[in-house]
Amino acid sequence: MEIEDHIRAVIENSKYAGEYGTDDLISKMKASGRSGLAVSSDKDKQFLLIFVDGQPEGAALMASDGNLFGDKAIYLCKEDSKFKVYVCDRRYAESVAAGCRIYDKGHLHGSQLDDIPTIGGAKISRGALKLIILENNQPKQGVRVSIRKGRQMLLSELTGKEGNVTFKLINGIYDCIIVDRDQKIHRFRIEFNDPRVETIIEIGGGMNE
Repeated sequence: MEIEDHIRAVIENSKYAGEYGTDDLISKMKASGRSGLAVSSDKDKQFLLIFVDGQPEGAALMASDGNLFGDKAIYLCKEDSKFKVYVCDRRYAESVAAGCRIYDKGHLHGSQLDDIPTIGGAKISRGALKLIILENNQPKQGVRVSIRKGRQMLLSELTGKEGNVTFKLINGIYDCIIVDRDQKIHRFRIEFNDPRVETIIEIGGGMNE
């Protein structure tokens, strides 16, 4: 059975237990010690957190442009997401979590900025940030580039045929997450302080997973 069908089957046989924001969801599930699936839907995406005995043990992002599982899915979870909770027997939640296990729980509790390369300028301003994603000096089309501020996912786009995406941002330091077609994650810290910045990022540098 495909994991999507497995998740659907578990939800259909679970009990609906309400809707919560991300922070409330994690704290309430931990306090209750219950097992179940939490589902957040946003246009063409569906994000799931799987809890076993109140602890987040699995995650999945199912989208029209591809699925991500486990630690990789956590990076694209929006801080202001609303989750519908479906509680179930521990063994069913554990069976789902086995296919999308979270190994680094720190992804759920803060930004991963330490030891990440910093890219950008130093003047106080606001404007547009253009990123050109290359691999082996060639533009990478169809990779997902996301911009986070602390725990909040702000923007997310797929690169075009020239390997570029453009984001409108106010000045500040951001966490840039790039997920390539092989589902490898590349993370960079971007310091954005000019009216317009155009930056080339060669993936393979920075912190990869």
